[in-house]
Amino acid sequence: MDEILYLEPDEEITSVIDKIKQSKVKRLGLVVSREATILQSVVNLKLLVKEAVNLGKEISLITSDRIGRNLAAKVGLPVYDSVKNQQPIFQPPAPVPSSEEIIEIDARKTQPIEEKPKGVSVHHFQTPPPSRNFVPKTRKEINWSKAHRLLWPMLTIVFILILIGAFLILPKVNVKLSVKAEDFQKMLEGQISGSQDSASIDNKVFAGKMIDLLSEKEESFPTTGKKNLGGKASGTLTLYNYWDSGPQDISAGAKFSSSSKTFIAKQSVSVPGTSIRGGNIVPGTATVEIEAENPGEDYNVKSGRFTIVGLIASQQEKIYGQSSKDLTGGFSKEVQVVSQVDYDQAKAKLTKEVTDALQKELEEKSAGLVVLDQATQIDAVEEKPSAKVDEEATSFLLKIKEHSQTIVFSRANFDKFILTVLEKQLPYDKMISLGPNDSILPKVKEKKYDQNILILEVNATAKISSRIDTEKVKDNILGKSQTEAQNLLNNIDGLAGAQLSFFPAWWPIKRIPNFKQNVGVNLDYLEVQATPTPTAEATP
Repeated sequence: MDEILYLEPDEEITSVIDKIKQSKVKRLGLVVSREATILQSVVNLKLLVKEAVNLGKEISLITSDRIGRNLAAKVGLPVYDSVKNQQPIFQPPAPVPSSEEIIEIDARKTQPIEEKPKGVSVHHFQTPPPSRNFVPKTRKEINWSKAHRLLWPMLTIVFILILIGAFLILPKVNVKLSVKAEDFQKMLEGQISGSQDSASIDNKVFAGKMIDLLSEKEESFPTTGKKNLGGKASGTLTLYNYWDSGPQDISAGAKFSSSSKTFIAKQSVSVPGTSIRGGNIVPGTATVEIEAENPGEDYNVKSGRFTIVGLIASQQEKIYGQSSKDLTGGFSKEVQVVSQVDYDQAKAKLTKEVTDALQKELEEKSAGLVVLDQATQIDAVEEKPSAKVDEEATSFLLKIKEHSQTIVFSRANFDKFILTVLEKQLPYDKMISLGPNDSILPKVKEKKYDQNILILEVNATAKISSRIDTEKVKDNILGKSQTEAQNLLNNIDGLAGAQLSFFPAWWPIKRIPNFKQNVGVNLDYLEVQATPTPTAEATP
């Protein structure tokens, strides 16, 4: 034997055959305990032999059960009394099972078996131990006549239950009440508060919900700016005034030009006017320190004449500067800096991302609620760069933080609130409601989030009619017949007509359901005239 399989006491023949099929060796030993299920029927052993032949396997039986040994010998299985024995105690010639033979499987209760041997490959197929209350499986014949006697009553009960369910669910009634109505339109101003405690119909303050959010983002950006941080050329000019006898004032920061380069006066100076000496015109003179507008060796210009930028052409000929020495000290040192474009692009990118994040969070927190256009207020909390514009840097960090505030509200509750506000201005026997084409349109007029309020301008279009309590109508007709319900509806004051529609139409019982959810009451407005549009009303 190349492999030994330990079988469970209650293991079925089909399970044993599956294990034999899964084994990769040719010669197998099956260890079976006393009174095992497989040993209780010769049919099981015949089927085992047949399947082994079909699979090309050689199987032997190892058991201490005497009855099992005899049955195994009859079907041609070699029998061992122990896994330690090398020679079988019985080895008859194995009969060849007929392929046409029909073998039935039976199952019986068994006991555990002995220890595994040494030196042999063993497969353990672990299954839960049999229950102490195990009952051997037996084949039972179905008594079809008894089943038929039970089937019809069960079908009848199911049919009745289906009818009851259909009666509870299917019948639906829609009641259309025709009322004479006038078109109504009004513009009013109201408020939505972010606090539930501030709600007031008299003051037209509706309770909404304040959503307060904070978002920030920080990112590193490369710089592309270039700047010359070298030295600036400087020198001294002698200023001459040939223009007139009056003094000429040169302010600090005045610009001088030479060789297409611009220089700046470092201090203010007054150049005296001209005078006559010995019949000759003598110009007034003064000295001033100048410095190149930009660094670089290009500003180390030769000594010569300097034009004062800003004077008219005729004055520039008479008032000018003159250097007696070359200007020196200018040299170049180009570095990478944060340009204005770098900063603006970085700020725009981060601001958009922070704003988008706030908007996404607002959508999540306001699910099912209304967010009006222009209702969101976003304030910059922090704008912090690691380097300013024109500062030397190959990259810089920018942090943007924003604060968002929005008051949101329930559309259905807001519409009811506005209708209640408007209805308080009507006579008691009148009511206001929204027709199919009517609407309540709020628009943001002003945000005052420091006071936790949102001021709105509301344009309302509605219908004014005689007061009809639709919920009371629904309660009164529940469970009534079609005739009784129609009579009740016809006696309601202010109605121009009433129509009952049953669904499904083929439903035989024309009675109003007892369940409120199966009854719908709708108003059908018969317009008679339009009232003039009132002027806008301000909040008290």
